[in-house]
Amino acid sequence: MRPTLVLALVMASLGWGKAAEDVLHLKNGAKVVCEIEALTDNIVTFSFQVGEGTGKRTLPTDQVAHVEFGFETGEEEDFREREELSADELERWWDFHFAHLHRPRSRTAAWGLALGNALLREDPESKGKEALALFDRIAERAWSQGDIDLARQGRLRSLIALGELDTAMGDAKVLAGQTEDPELLIEVKHLLADADFAALRKLEEENPRWDLDDDVRPQREALYHRVIDQYLWPHIFHATREEAAARGLLAAARVYEFGEETQLARQAYEDLTKLYPKTESTPLAKSRIEVLSQSEDPTPQENP
Repeated sequence: MRPTLVLALVMASLGWGKAAEDVLHLKNGAKVVCEIEALTDNIVTFSFQVGEGTGKRTLPTDQVAHVEFGFETGEEEDFREREELSADELERWWDFHFAHLHRPRSRTAAWGLALGNALLREDPESKGKEALALFDRIAERAWSQGDIDLARQGRLRSLIALGELDTAMGDAKVLAGQTEDPELLIEVKHLLADADFAALRKLEEENPRWDLDDDVRPQREALYHRVIDQYLWPHIFHATREEAAARGLLAAARVYEFGEETQLARQAYEDLTKLYPKTESTPLAKSRIEVLSQSEDPTPQENP
């Protein structure tokens, strides 16, 4: 005689029998170790081992709080290293999990975010539109607010990569006005600075003699200083968030170099190495100090 559903769920939740890959967390507090065979917005069909036998049940999905999906073969290691994988490697996991993007606690969004980042990292110009669509999809359907925030940041980076700076800056300003989360605000302000820096480079490229143009020069100066202020914002207001502060200092120093203000650039690099010596930005800051030191003209010597 087959066990009743209640007995089967109790036995599965206690770990009797051989544990399967997935875990159903029911709204009544029960946990069912099982193998999910089908999952839709209406039903979930799963099998579970009880003693020497196997049971199979179908429940309405509205009885399920969330599903803890087991890792497929080879997936767990890839998931740990997802930010280093190629877009091709990530795409198969995104496709595999895509249907569960909206489900509570699924890792689908994490795969999608990693894929979008890889697309922008590998080929931002030709893959920017694909990344943009991907981030928009995640922002629209992901269950976690954290994933939605990361997707919206990815959208901004995609727009910047595509050269759609006005849209990127508009979106970033809206996002900055909607949050009081310092972590998110730091990221949004950094992306705003990226967009402004791209606009600055474009303006100078289109106006190589901007310093002689009474109309362009004020625009350039305002944009230049706004970029620096935004990059330095975490250093000034959130210095204890060392990685973000150091990243901003590094970016500000690069802007100073772009503006041919070498002394200010060097000072920013030196501040970074002294104030945030253990951050990821420190080695690059040190290398830039060496380059700037080597490029400085030696002090002229008087003839005896």
